[in-house]
Amino acid sequence: MLDSYVEIDLDKIGANARAITQKYSDYKYFIAVLKGDGYGHGMEVANEMYKNGINYFAVSSLEEAQSFRKVNKDAPLLCLHPVHLSRIEEAKRLNLTIAVNELDYLKRLLNLNIDCNFKVHLQIDTGFNRLGFKDKDEVKTAVDMINGSNFVLEGIYQHFATAGIFDPHWDEQVRNFKELTSLIDLKKIPIVHMGSSVSMLTHPKQPFTTGVRMGIAIYGYNVAPDSLSNSPKDRLRKMRNNYFIKKYNISETYFDVKIDLQPAMKMKTRILQLKKVNKGEWFGYNASYTADEDIILAILPVGYNNGIGHANHNRQVVINGKKYPVVGEMCMNMTAVKVDSSVKIDDEVTLLGDGITVGMFGRSSGMGNAEALVNIGKNNPRFYVKDGKAVKEK
Repeated sequence: MLDSYVEIDLDKIGANARAITQKYSDYKYFIAVLKGDGYGHGMEVANEMYKNGINYFAVSSLEEAQSFRKVNKDAPLLCLHPVHLSRIEEAKRLNLTIAVNELDYLKRLLNLNIDCNFKVHLQIDTGFNRLGFKDKDEVKTAVDMINGSNFVLEGIYQHFATAGIFDPHWDEQVRNFKELTSLIDLKKIPIVHMGSSVSMLTHPKQPFTTGVRMGIAIYGYNVAPDSLSNSPKDRLRKMRNNYFIKKYNISETYFDVKIDLQPAMKMKTRILQLKKVNKGEWFGYNASYTADEDIILAILPVGYNNGIGHANHNRQVVINGKKYPVVGEMCMNMTAVKVDSSVKIDDEVTLLGDGITVGMFGRSSGMGNAEALVNIGKNNPRFYVKDGKAVKEK
């Protein structure tokens, strides 16, 4: 048995792809974002998505594109970061769709006189102030230049900075996109796509879009907010939210989105030793935990080297269906859990899954959901499961 590993359920990946493509069937193009090595799940998940309705993919580097092509040689693949011009031939071999983020890059790209009908997607900066065009005249110039070349203008897109539920930024970005593309005919561009998972879930489809990009949702996480209750604290939150909705004239948004998304990743480990600790004895670096009674500690072979995070704020694990608290500081390769006499040395320990959500896992270390998935996915062996059986190890 490995000391620790990550288990990826391919059936759940496929089910998530079906759930998204069926619920949002008004879109023609479904673009799954695989950056961060598929949010820590590995490129192996791409084929399950492809077989179940996802018809386009996106990565952030040529290295990720290379990994993708090892498992899928045919699916359309967009590199979200502009490819360095010295590596264009490599992009050609990978059959990569090129992102164009500014006019100067496009001019230098066209001056290479590449013998290839590259598909191109224009990046529009609608307020995020990362990559993309911010001038509508330059957008028009870029479109004309591409249409006058042997390249194919297949897509145009932007990325949302916020959920836009109680702030003005989402609606502002939509308005900016319309303005920045006002001098071109969007209907002549096959794929007009906007991103993120939370915007897909919480906002209606924009009439001019034909595609949608999703990241964390395809891996099983419904990041749409729940409706507030009638508790005194939530009533105050409703008053605050309604104030911002009226103040910023926020467009229609959705709560309690009904979609069956199932997390595909679990993290498991084993017990190295069950150790009796007497009242008053301490554990770990900085003697940060002192037993207030006679206890049993389960020592696990995992720590921040496994992508868990150095901090420990109310972290729990699951053993035999029961949650137990992690105590003391996280070590590089070791963690202590306060257990009871029912726990045995050969019992399996779950750090993520089986009731430990990615939100709980990430908050324990001060990490966001995507950060937590990427960290544990890249720092542990991965096993892929289909029909309840292990099919591949990476």
